[in-house]
Amino acid sequence: MTETAVVVVGMGPVGALLAALLGSRGVATVVIEPQELPYPKPRAAVLDNEALRALGLVPGLPPAEKWSTPVAAGGVIGPDQRPLLMIGQNGRAYGHPALARLDQPALETGLRAAAEATGSVRVLTGHSVTGVEQSDGTVTAVLDDGRRVTGQWLVGCDGTGSAVRTAAGIGFTGTTYPQPWLVVDAVGGEVDGGPSVAFVADENRPCVVMSQPGRWRWEWMLLPGEDPREMAADETVRRLIAAWTEPAGLRIERATVFTFHARTADRWRAGRVLLAGDAAHAMPPFAGAGLGTGIRDAVTLAWRLADAVAGDDRALDGYERDRRPDVERTTALALRIGRVVQSRNRTVMRLTRGVLRTVAALPGIGRLGSRPPVVRRALPNPAVRVAGGAPTTLDEVIGYRWAYLGHGCDPRDVTDGIPDGAVLLALDHPDPRPGCLPITDLDGLLSGRAGTVTVARPDRFPHTTIKRS
Repeated sequence: MTETAVVVVGMGPVGALLAALLGSRGVATVVIEPQELPYPKPRAAVLDNEALRALGLVPGLPPAEKWSTPVAAGGVIGPDQRPLLMIGQNGRAYGHPALARLDQPALETGLRAAAEATGSVRVLTGHSVTGVEQSDGTVTAVLDDGRRVTGQWLVGCDGTGSAVRTAAGIGFTGTTYPQPWLVVDAVGGEVDGGPSVAFVADENRPCVVMSQPGRWRWEWMLLPGEDPREMAADETVRRLIAAWTEPAGLRIERATVFTFHARTADRWRAGRVLLAGDAAHAMPPFAGAGLGTGIRDAVTLAWRLADAVAGDDRALDGYERDRRPDVERTTALALRIGRVVQSRNRTVMRLTRGVLRTVAALPGIGRLGSRPPVVRRALPNPAVRVAGGAPTTLDEVIGYRWAYLGHGCDPRDVTDGIPDGAVLLALDHPDPRPGCLPITDLDGLLSGRAGTVTVARPDRFPHTTIKRS
């Protein structure tokens, strides 16, 4: 007998987002999390506009300015800290900044609260999962105190060392790289200019630096023979910081040495067990996309689970097919960037700096960030008016639901079989029947042939286009 519809193991940002989205759809969910409170120190550094958009679909999550800061510029600087190629990041897509610095503890706190506020999510903190058992129609998480939690589906969001993945017998193929890096987060100090993210093209000690008013992050590559414990010691950290700002005015939040992985689960589903986030894939940090890919996993998976709980088991068939190509492309990009960033070959770095200076001198390069970045095939998020009301965004109107957008028509005049809970929209059709919202696209982004219907999934990717028969 099931106690719940979905069991989520792990309540980091991916697990908390998944639980919040399931709860918003009324899906009974139990989350199992060892930690009583979110981890209090910074971890993930940045999010792109796709991840920011996905988080914006969570009802009750505090606004983005409470847990993120838009990045003003990003690029590469030289060993002398002078820009080689810095590009403005003031472009927006989906109504969100191209890139934002993340306050992960604040985000996790907000996601936990949003999940619990749905009334459909129960959180069991202070417990770990020691085993997973499956039978026809159910899956059970065995807890460290002997208790058992049974559901229709179980999702492992429990990180790279996933106990769920191990219990399900799923391999984690790839490479763990031995190269250590020191990451330091600090609060205070003076920051020139707006928030920025920059790689430092320095063959003597490769580095990444992120700054914003009142906050810094540095990541330094350790050199051969350096002891990780000595490098993370306060005296060493402050000596490294002194090249960038006065260390006496800083409070060090975190100083730790890490190595990184490029690994992907052999499969993301085993029977009634699924994986998301770092449990499904781990990638090098150089593209700044590790958490963002996990967030996209959650927003892609939650609606599929909701449909599966409602009786459509086939809804889950497309989850890995949707997400694996994006993860593989992003991992490959991170590896390519890492090969350049970590180079200590003086000739290579000298040539790299020269090329970057040449590119930076080309007309208009510094303004590239003002253009919206190239995005995937997701439904746009323009400013709209509903029935002549105040401007809002399409995402605010739709929420985390299926959407049927009629171009110059009421969707019900073109198609039937619309699922319960879907939102019906009529673009440039002022008088649809009750139950359909008339909208006006203020940005002109919702293109489509008159008399057709665009069907978009809750994660905003178009499902199909229906033509009038």
